[in-house]
Amino acid sequence: MYDVCIGLGYHCESTYQIRRITGSDRAHFFDWLDLEFESVLEAVESDFRNVLRPGLTEPFGDGACALDRGSDIRFFHEFRAAEGQPLTADDIARQFPAVRAKFEHLAARWRELTSSDARVLYVHHDAFDELTAADLRRLRALLSARSPGHRFALLWLRRTPPPDAAALPPGIAWDTVAARPGRWEGDDAAWDAAFARLAPHVLWPGSG
Repeated sequence: MYDVCIGLGYHCESTYQIRRITGSDRAHFFDWLDLEFESVLEAVESDFRNVLRPGLTEPFGDGACALDRGSDIRFFHEFRAAEGQPLTADDIARQFPAVRAKFEHLAARWRELTSSDARVLYVHHDAFDELTAADLRRLRALLSARSPGHRFALLWLRRTPPPDAAALPPGIAWDTVAARPGRWEGDDAAWDAAFARLAPHVLWPGSG
């Protein structure tokens, strides 16, 4: 049904579940990041040039993570603090070149994939039921504009059904994955069921 499945946030639950379901641990740009939907749009629109610009990354959340002010992306895993200590500005400055190089590599991987013949399923986990069908149409339009000829579909996962699901065009599917309290990885059974319900005629209209 698809060749590659790529998560577009919101946070680590989607990365964990996509890797578990697909069996692939190949890294992609938005893996393990904590970010808003608008940050995804802005990163794609700028061809990732707005992410990790020098001088804009700082400790956040009492040193629990690093916040990139240029993209509003929160990095919980890429920058390491000393054992038992909060992340500091010095930690970030020392590690910044290596982290930036990693994400430049992942941006190049994104460009290569979006210019290939692969069928890509993008998954956005709307963990707080904040988006609308119009937002998903914006995402689809942006991906199409940035990469003409790119073959992709979107899966919009929420906690509850979207009230405007009827406004979604073919090529965008939706489903629900309830939260599992106390388990950041989410509910395996709910994610399995959502992927099992994927319909080829919805994701790939006119493909036969």
